[in-house]
Amino acid sequence: MSKTTTLVVAIAVMLAAGSVHAEVIGSDNFDYADGAFVNQYDVADATGLTGGQGWDWDNINKIHTGTVSDWDCVWGSTYIQNGSLITDNGGAMRQYNGPSEMWYENPETDERVGAFRGTGSVYYGVTVTFLTDGGWAGMSGYDFPTERLFMGMPWQTGRFGIDESGVGTEISTIPVEFNRSYRLLSVIDFDGDQVRMWVNPDQSDFDNGAGNNSADIVRGYTGTNWNTAVRLASGGKTQWDNLVVATDFGSAVPEPATLALLGLGGLALARRKQ
Repeated sequence: MSKTTTLVVAIAVMLAAGSVHAEVIGSDNFDYADGAFVNQYDVADATGLTGGQGWDWDNINKIHTGTVSDWDCVWGSTYIQNGSLITDNGGAMRQYNGPSEMWYENPETDERVGAFRGTGSVYYGVTVTFLTDGGWAGMSGYDFPTERLFMGMPWQTGRFGIDESGVGTEISTIPVEFNRSYRLLSVIDFDGDQVRMWVNPDQSDFDNGAGNNSADIVRGYTGTNWNTAVRLASGGKTQWDNLVVATDFGSAVPEPATLALLGLGGLALARRKQ
């Protein structure tokens, strides 16, 4: 869909539904130097990848602090290529608020201040292209250093699904095709006791909570853990772009560049299913 077409559709949506207030926690289109590597996890480095918008979210006071987090290489190969993040048997993670990390309480770390404390909803939207088959690839919700939820292609399924670490997996009938780009959108809904996921959401899709949504995949989830970071990772070579972490559905559907172009914040922009 062209930027002009997107603009027309966005205006139509605004007139039909009205502007919706939303909060983008952080977005990143990975506009970094080609060949840049993501720094090792939990290593302070002024040269770390700290671009994008936001990533300075104080979830206690619901404000942006102006002090951003950076990307961490959790393991393996994670680097920038042609304006995208590449993971190849590796993973990169970014906290919602930074730069101080981990759960330490006295004084509270930035990561702890940015945490969703077992309540509310956090949405992830990302454009992903599966390049080689390493058995799995997806985005994960982290509770400090612990992965709790995985949304994408779970291990050796060849289909999209949701995995709750150590508990179980919900697999869809939607196959993953390699060398094809997808817009994936998921929500960890603590209040509604669900994790939901959409594959290529468009203007017909919506999310009004656990009992009223158009999600392609739904898994019950009663975890009360905290949620502090998003991880993008894969077993094979995978390309990631246009990541958004937000508090609402509409902000995570479009790519960050489209949001910036239109200046419409949380407006639910239409997208065509691929």
